[in-house]
Amino acid sequence: MVRVRVTDAHGTRVVSMTLDEYVLGAVRAELPPRTVPSDAAGRLLQVQAVVSRTYGLANLGRHKSEGFDLCDSTHCQMYRERVAGEGDRDPAAMAVSATRGQVITYEGRVIQALFHSNCGGHTTSAGSVWGGPEVPYLRPVPDWFCTRAPNNVWSFTTDEASLRQALNGDARTQIGMRLDRIDIVERDPSGRAVLIAMAGTRAPLVRAEEFRTVLRRVFGQGSIRSTWFSVTRNGERFVFSGVGYGHGVGLCQTGAALRAEAGQSPTDIIAHYFPGTRMIPAAAVLGITAVVASGLEP
Repeated sequence: MVRVRVTDAHGTRVVSMTLDEYVLGAVRAELPPRTVPSDAAGRLLQVQAVVSRTYGLANLGRHKSEGFDLCDSTHCQMYRERVAGEGDRDPAAMAVSATRGQVITYEGRVIQALFHSNCGGHTTSAGSVWGGPEVPYLRPVPDWFCTRAPNNVWSFTTDEASLRQALNGDARTQIGMRLDRIDIVERDPSGRAVLIAMAGTRAPLVRAEEFRTVLRRVFGQGSIRSTWFSVTRNGERFVFSGVGYGHGVGLCQTGAALRAEAGQSPTDIIAHYFPGTRMIPAAAVLGITAVVASGLEP
């Protein structure tokens, strides 16, 4: 069984469920079926089901010290319980059933199946975003399907005083009483910022994903939507202009939706975003005992 911390109108509690019950809640939260084009819904929801199952299985026990396995926020993956009108035959439930037990593996091991909303036309690597060694199946891949998506360009403007206050709220980005400029000093092959230097009373140098996290905490999730951006100063105002939404690693949900709409199979879509991987039954990786304990049939 999987223990999930759930927060909703009824408060916060830990709920025990089978792995596929968790996967269904994750699919419904991460990819609401009503937002998916009807002719592509089945294929896309199956992709999300396999990715969410793989991610959940790979991260069981992530919150073990807190008394549960996974949370229902973006720290793990979004999850929500069933609402009125949803049942065993709705599109999300059918996708989970159709892919029952299927997980993504690399060299015989369940992968970290990371995903994000919109890559802007090119995914990036885990090493570029978070540092550390590169992961073979989380390497950059082009995605011209995503470039066709509307509204993947964004802009965010704020004044110097507000930006300085936000930066000073985190030890990693503390700038002091003056903020003169923000420079992107390194980009990865996709075009995303990797390292950001700031100049003012202090001169911190941080990873772009850390910078994005600090500002989103203050200005909201829709402010700095990705690390694929440029920044300019116009008087007392800083303007961030970019493309994409999310960290950019692994599966791009926008590109996957357009690939499904074009008729690509779930297997082909997953193979594109996770190069070198295989989709196989979890029982072949974990053994019957572990699979049964998770609530999956062998």
